[in-house]
Amino acid sequence: MNQKIKTLLLFLLILFSINYSLSALAQEKPVVESALDGPVTIDGYRFINLQEYYRSDYFKAAGKRCGTPSAAVRKQLYPLFIPPEARSAADCTATSTNPTADYDPTVLYEINVVVHIIENTSSSGAISDALVASQIEILNEDFLALTGTLGGNGNDVQIRFKLATQDPTGNPTTGITRSVNDTWFNDEGSYWNTLAWDPSRYVNIYTNSAAGNLGYVPFLPMDGPAGTLADRVVILWSAFGRNAPGGTPFDQGRAVTHEVGHYLGLEHTFTPSGSCPVGAATPPTCYSNGDLICDTNPEEQPAFGCPVGSNSCGGSLDAIDNYMNYSDDTCMEKFTVEQVRRMRCSLESYRPNIFTITNPNDNLILEENFENG
Repeated sequence: MNQKIKTLLLFLLILFSINYSLSALAQEKPVVESALDGPVTIDGYRFINLQEYYRSDYFKAAGKRCGTPSAAVRKQLYPLFIPPEARSAADCTATSTNPTADYDPTVLYEINVVVHIIENTSSSGAISDALVASQIEILNEDFLALTGTLGGNGNDVQIRFKLATQDPTGNPTTGITRSVNDTWFNDEGSYWNTLAWDPSRYVNIYTNSAAGNLGYVPFLPMDGPAGTLADRVVILWSAFGRNAPGGTPFDQGRAVTHEVGHYLGLEHTFTPSGSCPVGAATPPTCYSNGDLICDTNPEEQPAFGCPVGSNSCGGSLDAIDNYMNYSDDTCMEKFTVEQVRRMRCSLESYRPNIFTITNPNDNLILEENFENG
């Protein structure tokens, strides 16, 4: 056997060994090894239980409260995009907000939701229909600021969510699908290409390991791919619903409220760079810096726990009670007026087919406007 063949065989043997080792390592250290009452492994790090993970420096430092990419990262992934048919898209772009009173909630928008529950073959990820229903209730408590609920102190967005009663082909449905797949449970394998219902007509929420995050959306609607199969909300299954299986402090369904806020165009209230943005508290600069909103106080870094009275940028208290922060679930209770306007602008501009107007007199108003116009 000549030297060239020997060298080639040796190279192939080494390559095989490396691939085998990496494969074995991946099997030994899955993204998330879920066990509600015992040890969990996240990204190869082992914790006593989920609560210990939630309290760990790794959870905070790695940004696991929310895996939605920062604006800077999304700018690299997706070109800035304004759909030509969107009459108001210029009021809520990826880089600025013009939160005029035109977007004040005067009519109720109703949105169909489908929840795709993904379990692994060890039955981790199992969620009851009742828990799903409780999560939809929480969304409505928060987005409608219902009196007597944790979200009652917030501003009414006038967006109501409901589980779909018809699937894309018109057949009756509970609005819940169930799958058992280890790869999908580990948030791998482009499962949305198989499971998604028309994203231009339904909010597709997936529950799985969420890659160790409490949740994420891959992009905001103004980044461009809204309405594609990849358009989704992903939630850690054990942080889903009221009194979620994973326990405190993320057991009151606010991970979903937070991620749906992203889905509707909101940024985090804090600055990803870990510094106070220059002029971020002064209009009009604050409409093109930070979270692109002026009535959310500037914040140097995300809030964990419920640090009442924290003031990281001076002049105003940190927005620890805002749904777009990283606070504990029971600390979050509001969207601001300008966040409400940005979400409704986003919905009208980038997701025009996903909602219906449900107020009974809306048709009369529209007809009157048509006759007068």
